Amino acid sequence: MSRQTVIAGAAVLLVAAATGAWFLSGHLPSPAAEELAPLPGDALVTFARVQTEMNRAAAGKPALPADATADPLEGVATALREFLTGNTVKAAHLLDDVEAEIDSRVPTDEQVAADPLLADKEEWLVSYFELLPEAPSGKGVKADTYVFVRLAIAMRKVDAVLLADLLPTLKGYDLVARKASPEASVFDGMVLRFPCRLAGSHRGLLEEAAKVLGPLSGRLTDCPAPKGQEADFALLEKIARDPGAVLVSHGEGPSAAPRDLRTKLMSAAAKGKLADIEGALEAGADPQRADARGRTAFHYLLGNASLDEADRLRAIHRLF
Repeated sequence: MSRQTVIAGAAVLLVAAATGAWFLSGHLPSPAAEELAPLPGDALVTFARVQTEMNRAAAGKPALPADATADPLEGVATALREFLTGNTVKAAHLLDDVEAEIDSRVPTDEQVAADPLLADKEEWLVSYFELLPEAPSGKGVKADTYVFVRLAIAMRKVDAVLLADLLPTLKGYDLVARKASPEASVFDGMVLRFPCRLAGSHRGLLEEAAKVLGPLSGRLTDCPAPKGQEADFALLEKIARDPGAVLVSHGEGPSAAPRDLRTKLMSAAAKGKLADIEGALEAGADPQRADARGRTAFHYLLGNASLDEADRLRAIHRLF
């Protein structure tokens, strides 16, 4: 075997090792996964980061660490943060940027001509976007109403774009109903949601957004209301203001997830004891962290039947 052959073989092994290390570092669970670090091109991680950042904004927590590799669509969550601080002008400018990014994700006619496989994606997104209303504006419409409804509409565009990248096939998936047909999909019901806290502080704006969007609003908040009562804003407000009083005995059944992005805190909330939950919190776990379906540890807790009423109530107040 020649010296050149040995060198070439070693080079190949080094490249393979480096490639394998990159793959493992980006695709296997790690401490960074708990921190929800952005993964360029991973729409599920982007979905979870957007929901997490909205949750943190509503809870008055600092923003997620800035990262140059974060998806620009995450700006919709930043816009909510600015809105909640009273800066409607900056929120509106951020939504301008998000909408420009959304437009750039829809294949153009030129791109479809060059790659016919993009035709389904173009038609799927454009036909849905054409159904979405414009935010009410003009005389008599308050600035905060206009910006908040724009936020709600932008959320529906953002999660549609993310779904377009996630679904194995776009055929048979109804974006209005957020449901696949004829068979169920793990992506059914997948929408971004306003944090439940807003039902206590901004109920009127949520009702206005629901009115404008109509059937396109989907499940507008992540309040864990019983099935059929997701748009009962009086109930949602009660949940937001005193979740313990309303939800001590209410549970949610498990549902399929497109990929498990659960944290240790979520697992503890789902099946652990109060000590496990509090231990995870003391270790620095973020109760506002969302998984790939937008669920937080609070939502997992509601299906935990192992806690007595006192511990369940304490856990609710620690996690909400």
